[in-house]
Amino acid sequence: MARRRLLILGGGFGGLDVARAVGGSREARGYWDTLLVDKENFFQFNPLLPAVAVGAVETRHIVYPLREMSRHRGIRFHKNKAIRIDLDRRVVELHNGLEESWDTLVIATGSVTNWFGVPGAEQHARPFKTLVDAMTLRARVVELFEMAEQARSDAQRRRLLAFVMVGGGVTGVEVAAELIEMTRETLLPRYPSLSPSHVSVTVVEGGDRLVPAARPEHSRYVHRFLTRRGVRVELGAAVREVEPHAVRLADGRRLEAFTIVWTAGVTPPALVRELPLQFHRDGRVVVDEYLRARRPDGTPVEHVHVIGDCAASPRPDGRMQPQLSQTAIAMGSHVGRTLVREARHQPAEKFAFKDAGYIISLGKHSSVLDLFGLPLSGKLAWLAWAGAYLIKMVGFRKQIEVGIDHVTHFFFEHDTSQIMNRRAVLSDDELNLALVDETRTLSPAASTESSQPLPPFRARSRCAPS
Repeated sequence: MARRRLLILGGGFGGLDVARAVGGSREARGYWDTLLVDKENFFQFNPLLPAVAVGAVETRHIVYPLREMSRHRGIRFHKNKAIRIDLDRRVVELHNGLEESWDTLVIATGSVTNWFGVPGAEQHARPFKTLVDAMTLRARVVELFEMAEQARSDAQRRRLLAFVMVGGGVTGVEVAAELIEMTRETLLPRYPSLSPSHVSVTVVEGGDRLVPAARPEHSRYVHRFLTRRGVRVELGAAVREVEPHAVRLADGRRLEAFTIVWTAGVTPPALVRELPLQFHRDGRVVVDEYLRARRPDGTPVEHVHVIGDCAASPRPDGRMQPQLSQTAIAMGSHVGRTLVREARHQPAEKFAFKDAGYIISLGKHSSVLDLFGLPLSGKLAWLAWAGAYLIKMVGFRKQIEVGIDHVTHFFFEHDTSQIMNRRAVLSDDELNLALVDETRTLSPAASTESSQPLPPFRARSRCAPS
C-alpha cells in the first residue's frame, strides 16, 4: 500500500516536534511519506535571541540544521517558501512554481511581527524576530558606540545612543535588560569619551504594567530591576506613530531614539490569514480539541492541523492558549502522537495542556520565573532559566555549546567585536543624520562655521569601512 503524504509547513518548535514524533516511530515512518518545508534550513531557538543580540550566546549555537534531523528520522526536507495553500485541491504552492500535494497537512509556519497598523512602524522601527534581527541589532549598537566616541558634542552622543523598545512583554523586557547590561558593563568602559549619561534605554508599554502575563509581583520586580539599572519605563503609553528616529505617543509626547526596536507582538503570516477559515480576533486560526482548523461555520477541516503561533486553542477558562514556545512544543508533540496513532489505527486523543509557567531573563544577574506555580526571582532564578533552556536545546552538541556560553558569560564580559560592516546596519540617511552636530548647527555663534560640510567620518572599526 502506498504511503500517505504528510506535509509539514514550518520547522519551528511545533513543526519540529511533529517531524521528530513521526520520524521516531517505525510504524509512522512506514505509514507516512513525510515532507518538512521551511524557508530556512535550520531550527532557531527563539528564547535565546536576546542573549545572541548582545553576544552572551554565540549565533550558531542556537540553530540546529533541519536536514540533519530529517536524515536521522527518515523524512524529507525542502528549503522553500510556501506561497499559497489550496485546501480544496490539497495542494501547497511553493516558490519557483513548485507544488506539493498532501493527504494530511500541518500548518506550523510561526508568526511575523505585528505592527498593529501604527503609521510609520514598519518603515522606521526594527523588528526583533529572527537571528538576523538579533545579529544586526548587536552590530548596530557597537557601531553607534564607535561613532559616538568620535562625536563632536554631548548632544550628538545622546542622540546616537538613545534606544526605545516598543512593547513591554517578555521580549521587550529581556532585550532592554541585556542591552543596558552590555552598554553599562562592557561598552562604556571601553570608550573614554562616553559616560552613562549619554546612553538611554526606554521601554514603552501600552498597559499598566510590564509583562502583563506574569504575576503582578513579578511585574513590579522587573520594573524595579530595570529602573535601578537605568532603564526608563513608560507605562500606559500607547504608540500613535513612529517617525524617523522618534516615537509619537497617544498623549502627544515625542520620544526621540536613534534606534527603535519593535517587540509589541506577533501575528500569523499572510499565507495563513488568507485561508477560508475561522479566525480569532487576534488573527489566529481557531482550532478544535484535536487541533484541527475550523471553517467559518465552525466545522473542522479534516486532515488539516494548525499549531504554534498560528493556532487559537481554547482553554477551560475560555481564554486562548498563549503564543509561547512551550505551547508550540505541546501542540507539536500532540499532533505528532495523533499521526503516530493514526499509523497504528488508533483513535485520536483530545489536546489538553496547562502551561508550566514562564521564565524572564534579566541578564546574567537576575531572572524571574513561575514554574508550576512556584515563584522565584534573583540569581537562583537565573540558574533555573539557564538550566531549563539548556535542557530544551535540540541536539547534545548544542546543549554543550550553549552551556559553555552561559559559563563563559557569567565570568567574562561581552565580546564587542563587530563583524557586520556599517552599511549593513545603518542606512545612508542614518549615516548623514549621525554626522549632524546640532549644537553647532543651532548655535548662533557657530552659524557660519556650521554651514560648512562636515569632514568624512572615520570609524576605528576595521569591519566598518566608510
